[in-house]
Amino acid sequence: MRAGAGVTALLLLLSAVAAPALPPSAVTTGFLFESLTYGGMAYRFAVYVPRAYDGMRAWPLITFLHGKGESGTDGSSMLGEGLGPTLLARADEWPFIVLFPQKPLLDSEWEEHEEAVMEMLRTVRGRYRVDPSRLYLTGFSQGGHGTWVLGARHAGLWAALAPVCGYGSSPLPNRRAFHGPAADLAGPLAKTPVWTFHGEADKVIPAAATEELVGALRAAGATPKLTIYPGVGHNAWDRAYGDATLPAWLLSHRK
Repeated sequence: MRAGAGVTALLLLLSAVAAPALPPSAVTTGFLFESLTYGGMAYRFAVYVPRAYDGMRAWPLITFLHGKGESGTDGSSMLGEGLGPTLLARADEWPFIVLFPQKPLLDSEWEEHEEAVMEMLRTVRGRYRVDPSRLYLTGFSQGGHGTWVLGARHAGLWAALAPVCGYGSSPLPNRRAFHGPAADLAGPLAKTPVWTFHGEADKVIPAAATEELVGALRAAGATPKLTIYPGVGHNAWDRAYGDATLPAWLLSHRK
């Protein structure tokens, strides 16, 4: 979750990925960096476009929500942990367009930026050929929380969710943050496939936070998939996004 030297090294790699040698008429692929202003606030985001994308067929799309440590307005930190490094290392395993919003405020929840995230998603869907039946949402830590909340608030949109080390009710006092029982999130998600991950030894966000949400989903009649990593602390995202079966699991679900 930390920005710094790792992000600097990542950006050096991204510069090569984001500017491949392509004919002038070809679609630009790789990591593309953009910005928008919504509600008087400036937002940065990135879009990953696979090298194989040519606009001839519709592609699945993932929206990835980063953790607290990647918040800001630099436009790149959100690529330093989680799905960004995974795409660089194993792009062929992830045949998706990926939207990487950056949350500008450290001590805010993703639902406080809900409208901006949805506007970014509309922008990307308008620019690229995206399969509307294969829209997925994932994120870790604060982004795992955002996955649960935005997933529930827009349950009709997502084909599947993959929250990593997330939580339900927010510990932040912000009025726009979600404060409520797990059942309030589970009800809308009862028909949405969910695979959620957590480290058993997580001292930042206890695994019980995910287990509570899974229990509420099961009580609502859902059959979520739960992976608890024994002995793993807060960083469950390296294991989760490194799981070679996750992309195929996402793609197995359509809306």
